[in-house]
Amino acid sequence: MTSRVFALLGRIGSILLATGLALALVCIITATSGPTIEPRWTSRPVTWTFMSHPQYLTCHPQKGVRISVISNSSLQIYVLGTHPLQLREWALSWVKEHFPSLNESQVYWAMLNISVLNAYLQTHPENVMLSEGVKGEWSIEFFPPKVTNVTLVVSNPSLNTISVNMKTTPITTLVPRQRAFTVTEVLFVSGIALALPRRVKKSKDYLRSR
Repeated sequence: MTSRVFALLGRIGSILLATGLALALVCIITATSGPTIEPRWTSRPVTWTFMSHPQYLTCHPQKGVRISVISNSSLQIYVLGTHPLQLREWALSWVKEHFPSLNESQVYWAMLNISVLNAYLQTHPENVMLSEGVKGEWSIEFFPPKVTNVTLVVSNPSLNTISVNMKTTPITTLVPRQRAFTVTEVLFVSGIALALPRRVKKSKDYLRSR
């Protein structure tokens, strides 16, 4: 391989490394955030709660939601890619179908039983975008891979009453973080692979000249 080829590949590698570094710096810029919603409630045994908010109902790779939870026992957190009204209608329909003798008030309370959530998860696994068991303090910044509605679900599978403090904050980034991280990785690997032969050649030439 000629010196010119080494030099050309080295320059290309350096450009890729510089581009990767710039993109990495953009990725670590703190996301801008909107107003925080802070629901607090007591979760009854073997029940589930679902929620959303116009501020983060529709998310995409650059717009997500920061979720923070503090609880005094174990919970299961889900992020579902569905509209909360669709989830509610499905749950009500499921209860009415399986327990036709219940009146409207009974149907509503029966809907909150964890068995209804489990039935939904089994029949709609494609909507489960995140499933996490949490206890104590937990937080995450969630960005979906595509434009989707987002519904948060908090499930209490235990026989104990649990105090739940949740904070949800809509967040926005300059670039889609997951894609940017992948591109940055490729740029760094490619840049090192192209720049390394030139560096090695320079080192060898230097050692020969001594």
